[in-house]
Amino acid sequence: MMRRINLAMALVHDPEIAFLDEPTVGMDPQSRRAVWDFIRELGKQNKTVLLTTHYMEEAEELCERVGIIDNGKLIALGTPQQLKKQFKARNLEEVFLQLTGRRIREEV
Repeated sequence: MMRRINLAMALVHDPEIAFLDEPTVGMDPQSRRAVWDFIRELGKQNKTVLLTTHYMEEAEELCERVGIIDNGKLIALGTPQQLKKQFKARNLEEVFLQLTGRRIREEV
């Protein structure tokens, strides 16, 4: 509930650009879906939403363009469809896993 309140407080002034950092972390599925619907509504109002998330299905569902960052560097940028096609992946999670985490995998 606190995440939803924080989101409402951030958007109460009707900004043209909204920076949303992990807005659905820790939310139950109902609340998460409500936030997704709200973000879609912002897009319909021609608002710009910059969304950071580790949930690739969220990025695939909500974003027109996706940037993937690894180790502080932008390593891929495009529409979800472009990225999936470029990396021959079924979804953005597969793209993300192909491109990131080498250090983590090598250390295990």
